[in-house]
Amino acid sequence: MKRSKQVLWLSYYAPPMGGSGVQRPVKFAKYLAKLGWTLHWVCPKDGSYPYRDEGLMQDLDSDRIHVHRVGGGTPQHSILGRWIQSIYYALPASLAARLNSWLYFPDNKVGWARDAHAIALELISTHQIPLIFVTGPPFSSFSLATSLAEETGAKLVLDLRDDWLENQFHQYATASRRTQMAKLEQQVLSKADAIAVINDHTRSSLAKRHPTLAQRMSVIHNGFDPEDFIGKNEALKQVHQQRGDSSNTPQSITPDSIWLYNGLFYRQQDPSDVLKGFVRYTQDTPDSPIQFVIQGDDGKRYRGVVQQVQDRFEWKGYLSHEASLQGVMQADVLWLHLSAMRHIDRVTPGKLFEYMGSGKPIFATIPEGVTAELLRQYGPVSIVHSTRPEEIAKAVRLFEQQRQHGSLPPVNKSFVESFDRQRLTHSLEQIFLNLAPESYL
Repeated sequence: MKRSKQVLWLSYYAPPMGGSGVQRPVKFAKYLAKLGWTLHWVCPKDGSYPYRDEGLMQDLDSDRIHVHRVGGGTPQHSILGRWIQSIYYALPASLAARLNSWLYFPDNKVGWARDAHAIALELISTHQIPLIFVTGPPFSSFSLATSLAEETGAKLVLDLRDDWLENQFHQYATASRRTQMAKLEQQVLSKADAIAVINDHTRSSLAKRHPTLAQRMSVIHNGFDPEDFIGKNEALKQVHQQRGDSSNTPQSITPDSIWLYNGLFYRQQDPSDVLKGFVRYTQDTPDSPIQFVIQGDDGKRYRGVVQQVQDRFEWKGYLSHEASLQGVMQADVLWLHLSAMRHIDRVTPGKLFEYMGSGKPIFATIPEGVTAELLRQYGPVSIVHSTRPEEIAKAVRLFEQQRQHGSLPPVNKSFVESFDRQRLTHSLEQIFLNLAPESYL
């Protein structure tokens, strides 16, 4: 008799939490449910997590997605959660990371994994679930999933949204702590039946450290959900009409130009030098129509950088995913930024794929790496490696001229479509079916 397709779903980040870490598990869950899968999602209560997005709950509105919330057991879930959080963010980024490494192993979310174990074990037993899917970071979730797989015999799929040992944000307190993490990575990955990774560079990094596990690794990129863009074009038409533009096409030229950054600036991703370049451009070109909009970050750390031309900058702070995409679709150029830091060559920020999904020109101030490689296949892009203000100003001037003259390359639509969340979910489903085919026959 054919059994229903069921999977235990482990993700620390879950709605109503907001932010980039939620998007991948939410969209996989949404489209797996449409493919007939039943998901038992175990996650913590949101605690004092600073970013909330109630709208993402709509993606979990399915009778095939069952959410089970447990006590968080992390600093953000303590009585002093908000106070601890404020202290943490007041510290320099490198010091905060080292402090985390010293106090917690493998990360400061380890408490949630302990709280989740009992209910996860009960769900597997009650529903005879043959598959466990877990996404990280936090990588403490991987230890939880490995323990559950060993106890129940369920197949285990690990999903790495970033590199583990050589994560760009990790700062190990001591050399022995790094060695300890390397051993844990080896132990956990060796017990996985399949490993999904975010891009080719991350896969190469992992395969170099664990060559015998390379055949278990598959690349499933982040992506964009076409359904998230439904209705946004109508708002775009209204913007064009307000600007005096009768065209209804998303890439139409408008007399005013909005350059938009969507998302947070992580503390390790200081955009000050690029912002100085934007200031230089506005000072050198006072009649330019460009208005710079930053949505997602409140700009408290960087407003002083643009003080001389503050009227040309708008800081909108954190927005819901729906509202942020509204802004993306109303913009004329999208700004993408990654600061030069160790291992940044293997990072693909989630916003990259929604930027490409919008079909808008992209101005990228990024180092060389996987993100630059992907953007070169997209089409209307300017990739700037320099952070010298005069070089940034020059690149802005050239890109805006090309945009206004309609001389930018067209969007590579077939390339963009390969990052459709529904297509990507089919790739994950195939991994599931390959691991436990006898469960669904």
